[in-house]
Amino acid sequence: MEASQGGVFGCTGSSPSMESVRVGNEIEEASVETPVESEEDKVYVAVAAELEAGLTTLLWAIKNKHGAKAVVIVHVHSPTQMIPMMGGSFLASSLSAVQVSAYRQMERDKMNKRLDEYLAVCLRLKVRAEKLVIENDDVTRGLVELIAQFGITKLAMGAAADKRYSKKMKELKSKTATGVNQQADPSCMIWFVCKGKLIYTREASLHASWAENSPSKTPNQDRRLSKPGSSTNPCEEISSHSQRSDNLSVSNTDKEVIYSWSVSLPSDGESEAGSVSLSPVHDSEDLQFSYLHHELEDSDSHSDLFNKLQAVLKEVENLKREAFEESCKYRKAETQLMLSRQKAKASENLYAKEVRYRKEIEEALDREKLEVEKLKNQHAAVLKQLQNAIDENLELGHKLTESICTTRDFEEKISANCHLLHSLQEKCDTLQRERDGAVKEAEELRHKAVWTNAGISWPLSLEFSYLELEQATQNFNNSLMIGKGGFGKVYKGFLRNTTVAIKMLHPKSLQGQNEFNQEVAVLSKVRHPNLVTLIGACSDVLALIYEFLPNGSLEDCLACINSTPPLTWQVRTRIIGEICSALIFLHSNKPHAVVHGDLKPDNILLDSNLVSKLGDFGICRFLIESNTSATPYHKTHPKGTIAYIDPEFLATGELTPQSDVYAFGIIILRLLTGKPAPGIAREVQKALDDGYLHAMVDQSAGNWPFVQAKQLAHLGLRCSDTSRRNRPDLVAEIWRVVEPMMKAASLSVSSVSYNSFSEENYQIPSYFICPIFQEVMSDPLIAADGFTYEAEAIKGWIDSGHETSPMTNLQLPNCELIPNRTLRSAIQEWLQMQQRS
Repeated sequence: MEASQGGVFGCTGSSPSMESVRVGNEIEEASVETPVESEEDKVYVAVAAELEAGLTTLLWAIKNKHGAKAVVIVHVHSPTQMIPMMGGSFLASSLSAVQVSAYRQMERDKMNKRLDEYLAVCLRLKVRAEKLVIENDDVTRGLVELIAQFGITKLAMGAAADKRYSKKMKELKSKTATGVNQQADPSCMIWFVCKGKLIYTREASLHASWAENSPSKTPNQDRRLSKPGSSTNPCEEISSHSQRSDNLSVSNTDKEVIYSWSVSLPSDGESEAGSVSLSPVHDSEDLQFSYLHHELEDSDSHSDLFNKLQAVLKEVENLKREAFEESCKYRKAETQLMLSRQKAKASENLYAKEVRYRKEIEEALDREKLEVEKLKNQHAAVLKQLQNAIDENLELGHKLTESICTTRDFEEKISANCHLLHSLQEKCDTLQRERDGAVKEAEELRHKAVWTNAGISWPLSLEFSYLELEQATQNFNNSLMIGKGGFGKVYKGFLRNTTVAIKMLHPKSLQGQNEFNQEVAVLSKVRHPNLVTLIGACSDVLALIYEFLPNGSLEDCLACINSTPPLTWQVRTRIIGEICSALIFLHSNKPHAVVHGDLKPDNILLDSNLVSKLGDFGICRFLIESNTSATPYHKTHPKGTIAYIDPEFLATGELTPQSDVYAFGIIILRLLTGKPAPGIAREVQKALDDGYLHAMVDQSAGNWPFVQAKQLAHLGLRCSDTSRRNRPDLVAEIWRVVEPMMKAASLSVSSVSYNSFSEENYQIPSYFICPIFQEVMSDPLIAADGFTYEAEAIKGWIDSGHETSPMTNLQLPNCELIPNRTLRSAIQEWLQMQQRS
């Protein structure tokens, strides 16, 4: 049979009786089958639903039945709370009762099929078997309830999962086994088995009995008869007494108990409960008749009277027997009436219960009707949406068909246009090539005319195209811009495997054209280690290409832009000497001296070794000696930064070498104190006069030697004197002070010595020397690491299998070598000057 959710179901092979079955949270009366055999004749085996999980336990129980005649397969079914539906899982509480009930029934069917496999095993082994199933969320609690409810005295169950078995296993491993061992009725003997091995046995307790804890039995009618003799029928007792009355002789005061009959009936309240009994009967009339009978027997004369009396006595005896029989019938009828009343009341209770159940069924049916109505409405709404979707789909299908037709028409038109565009592109390319050739030819003619009119010898190797500059600067990306001013913009670029600085002058400005021509004219003729090297130019857009100096300008370093560390006093001393060397070289240039005209920290750049190089020669001038003045000068409109401009140049417009000396003095004071240029000369002079020069010195540069700091302060003040006549001479006075300071700072620089200038001779510039051969280069080549080497040296290095830079020991990006024609021209010019000298 099968019970509702949460109850016992699946018992077979037993006679019907009334047992308690759990349905939800209610207890109802249901009919189950009680086994024919007693519980001692059965051994119960608790198993899981899957055969492989409980087979070893079942086989052990069959082998060791301990005198039992049958095996009962026991299983606790725990309904799942998460019900799979529509591709997901839902809580049972969130679904309808119909859905949950359907799924529960499917679960039970599946579970019963699995348990039938156990019965099939028993059938094959010729063992009589039954199955007993209870539904409970807790397996332990379910087994404990089964033991108590059915009075189970022999149970076999698993001690742990078979995969947890080991030879050393002596105790229970699963929580279910431990819980049943602790909570089950003590009268039940339990064998705990794992993988067919007995692990632990819990013996039954002799002091506990399942019958004491079981529900009280249904009352039965018991009839007990109490009598003085062995007869069990009251009528027979009367007859026997009558037969013995002839010999009875008892006094009138004596009493004899004839019988007592007691009937116990089932009680159903005080009104119907009780017993019907016949109290002991003391028959005095019988004694009197007996005595009279005895007296008359002795009298022969009264024989007739005796016969009459004998007949009367028999008649009385018959009447008493009839009265007793009527009394018995009355008692029996009364008993039947009481039983009928009890049955009627039980029927009323059952009817009331049926009425309640019917009401619950009707309420559930009403709820189901509402649910069905709701589902119908939802179904109608879904059907309506589906119909709308179908209509929209048809409409979209029509539109799609129209779109496909339109697309085909457009594709045909596009194909025709592409063919036409291809032919036009070919014609355009032809015209473009013709135009480029004409433009290039015109540009070459224009360049020749420009450079011829300017009197400048322009090496063809310095010319770069605008396309190369665009590629080098990623189309002049703002992220690569490293400078900006009134002259234009400066970009960092990678041109012909070399990192360069590209200066873009304003192309539409006449002043930009003049500055471009002037800077090319100067830097193409002069070479010095402390002058920025001009690599090339692009006359199309007035662009100048310089060597790239990674540490920026001196102004940036003094201001510690980008959190750069402050320059030490040794580096500052060396920079003063390098600027002095560059100015001496420019001012002593032959045949015409060169004046920078815009000397300031912004135009002094630093390479990776903090070696300074003077740049921005846009307003520099070649000086021509005048017959009226001993000092060469150039008459021009004053330009530059006001704090560094010579006051006499502002007043007269005459640009002389002393104008650079004035700016150089301001730079010395700035490097010494780190203070801004405006008014710096007055501040330093006041500090010297008041004796607190040490407070003016820039402490971030380190501990300046006081004597050297004082010498530089005096030298800077003399150079920045407002009167041109009071300023010291670069070679005779300034260099003589600066050169020992450079040596004292122990910094190696490539510069021109004072003796070389006096003898009009030059030392070998460091960048003329090959880093490998340590000789003056005759055929310089630029490698991929950015350094210039003698052709024979770098080719031999690469051909020998080296893939790293000789200078940095880093991997070379490639093995390309580019001629450094600019440096080669400078070396040849320097060698010619050496020969002339």
